[in-house]
Amino acid sequence: MKLLRSIFFSLPPVGLLLLQISCGGGDASGPGKQAANIIAHSSTTLTGSPGTQVTELPSVLVSDASGHPLAGAPVTFTVTGGGGTVTGGSATSDASGIATVGSWTLGTGAGANTLSAVSGSLPPVKFTDCATATHTLGTTVDNQLSLTDCQLSDGSFVDFYTVTIPTSGTYIFNQTSTAFDTYLAFLTAANGVIGINDDFGSNGSSDSRVKVIVPAGSYVIGANSYYPNATGNYSLASAESTEPVSNCEDAFVQKGIGTPQSLQTTDCSTVGFYSDEYVIFLSAGQAITVGMTSSVLDSYLEIRPNGSSSVLVSNDNVNANTKDAQVAFTAPTAGFYIIAAASTVAGTTGDYTLTIQ
Repeated sequence: MKLLRSIFFSLPPVGLLLLQISCGGGDASGPGKQAANIIAHSSTTLTGSPGTQVTELPSVLVSDASGHPLAGAPVTFTVTGGGGTVTGGSATSDASGIATVGSWTLGTGAGANTLSAVSGSLPPVKFTDCATATHTLGTTVDNQLSLTDCQLSDGSFVDFYTVTIPTSGTYIFNQTSTAFDTYLAFLTAANGVIGINDDFGSNGSSDSRVKVIVPAGSYVIGANSYYPNATGNYSLASAESTEPVSNCEDAFVQKGIGTPQSLQTTDCSTVGFYSDEYVIFLSAGQAITVGMTSSVLDSYLEIRPNGSSSVLVSNDNVNANTKDAQVAFTAPTAGFYIIAAASTVAGTTGDYTLTIQ
């Protein structure tokens, strides 16, 4: 399983922007000042539903040859693909050198929508909105990656789908193809990473599978390829699951869940101790509290970095009155972490409930 590539968020260095503004020494648009640079001031890659207005308006920062923000510079925002429309396409940079389009309404079809921002003869700044299709939970959709789809920074194409999870629980998403090596991502509605998978199964399978345990809400699926420039047909399928985590599989989780599970002899096993392992993506400084309760086994929890056996936090008994466990953890760096739920007694099996808050 490889880490998710840069699908979103191409923001300019904010610290540099603030420094330029504070050191500008007044109006940078005086006599002789001309636009020398134009860069994105907002995200350059977005997602949204076809036919709707984007929620984050594209904007650019215009500066002079000395790097000072330039006020009064004309900027033209033009739709270059996808069939959408804009208002306020003829903009002017403000005192901070920032020019923003009035609105951008996407075309009615799923796929890439593109917008360019131009000031004078400077190279244009390109914005892409990957208009999302809708995936209905419990169905299978046949689609294809094509040259007109959104293209990620590594050159691979991707189709995005919004999906509504009706109740907190366990859900499985599968992407299969005979044309290319699939790569599947499951994201929050704000494009935060929840789970990713490249190859599912044995014998070098090119199919992908993401099993998630998440609260009710709206989410985004990214149907992608592992290699750049790959195109071809694929199928995307989803289903709710009531089966507990087993066979030492990857189960991606998110804050806000409470899930009934069970330690089984088919779970992960280390020197006779059975455990279920949950994968959670945390940003730097993000805090979680994980609880494990059971009436039949002595609970044990630990959190490790993904790919490492180093235990960051652990707990056996949350207090002297119960055999439940609880750990509080703040992520030192952004990345995937492993939550292991086990028992303090070797060979123990039985039901338990896992909560993440």
